[in-house]
Amino acid sequence: MKKGFTLAEVLITLGVVGVVAVLTVPGVMKNYANRMYVSQLQKVYSQIAEAAQNMMNDEHVDDFTETSAANAGKPSGCPDDKTKCTYGVYAFFTNYFKTLKIDCGPNGDSSCAKGANFYRRLDNTYTTSGMYQCIQTVSGAVICGGYNSSNKCMSITVDVNGLAQPNVAGRDVFAMDIHKDGSISDYGSGCAANSKGCSASSCGTGSADSINNASCGCLNNVIDAGWKMEY
Repeated sequence: MKKGFTLAEVLITLGVVGVVAVLTVPGVMKNYANRMYVSQLQKVYSQIAEAAQNMMNDEHVDDFTETSAANAGKPSGCPDDKTKCTYGVYAFFTNYFKTLKIDCGPNGDSSCAKGANFYRRLDNTYTTSGMYQCIQTVSGAVICGGYNSSNKCMSITVDVNGLAQPNVAGRDVFAMDIHKDGSISDYGSGCAANSKGCSASSCGTGSADSINNASCGCLNNVIDAGWKMEY
């Protein structure tokens, strides 16, 4: 005569399954989230690189610092009137990205990016400065930037999923530089020729004073791992 399981056996089995789930599900969810962040990062990285090359082509230059984007200022009336965004970071953003929002950082309406004490490092400490001069793309990513006239370098900060959590440098927030030839490197390169920016090993160790410093090295870490987040 075939016997079924006793209630005690069923309860023990369920208990074991529950323990295994508690131990494994958080790791599975974290890995899934990391893969999603990397996929979104790779997409935005490609968009920025393509936009830089398109701007150089449209303006018939082979040096990004010779484009109209290479200006630390912002024209009067820009970005409220996109036609007045004739130079600076908003000339780059408004003409080469499909946008949902423009100037939506702390200097604007704060609806897609924040300033100090909002973004965190991997060690969970808050940065003392945030993201400025921002747009939100149709995919939901937030791209912010600024041009440094002294070293002729445009630095870009990307939050791949906007204000959605976790808002952590190296998870969903990354920083990068646009070099003279339109190529993209990790932040910290100063746009010097052949510089890759901060080393991959510095990811998560940067100063908490700015979101860019906190992100420094994380892009290289992801790229060096074959577009994987292994930290």
